[in-house]
Amino acid sequence: MDRVAGSVAHPPYFDGNNYGAWKAKMMSFLWSLDERVWNTMVHEFPKPTKKIGKGDEETTVLETREEWTTAEVSHSTNNQKGLNALFTAVSSDQFEYISGCDTSKEAWDILKVAHEGTDTVKGAKLQMHALQFETLMMDENKTFSEFYAKLCVIVNACSSLGEKIPKDRV
Repeated sequence: MDRVAGSVAHPPYFDGNNYGAWKAKMMSFLWSLDERVWNTMVHEFPKPTKKIGKGDEETTVLETREEWTTAEVSHSTNNQKGLNALFTAVSSDQFEYISGCDTSKEAWDILKVAHEGTDTVKGAKLQMHALQFETLMMDENKTFSEFYAKLCVIVNACSSLGEKIPKDRV
């Protein structure tokens, strides 16, 4: 499926390839919808609850939508905007990972683990990229543009895993 590059109306498409680039674009897209939409990706949408009963009989139950405050309705709307953007952005293969999600954070986290791995896997990938960065040398058979492109790929890979290489080191 072809998409128009840089569209502000449609989220960036993700088919399972190049997760790091898609993640950066998707973060920007979600933030552009509304800062609060991105906030639900980071901090979850807690379904509103209330306590009923007293003492040992007290239990917590979900509130009905009619009982929600204006703030809770707004938070829910931002969650749904984020979830809709994710559902729309991914291929049918990727959608299978997240189709059962109720919150945008849950869907975001599933895609993140599926494509970046756990913290242990991310650490190993980061070590690999850091080693590539430290040992990168310009090959005399390559142009500076080719060298610089390879350097950018490594630097951006580290950044997408949460470790920015300072500009003065680059």
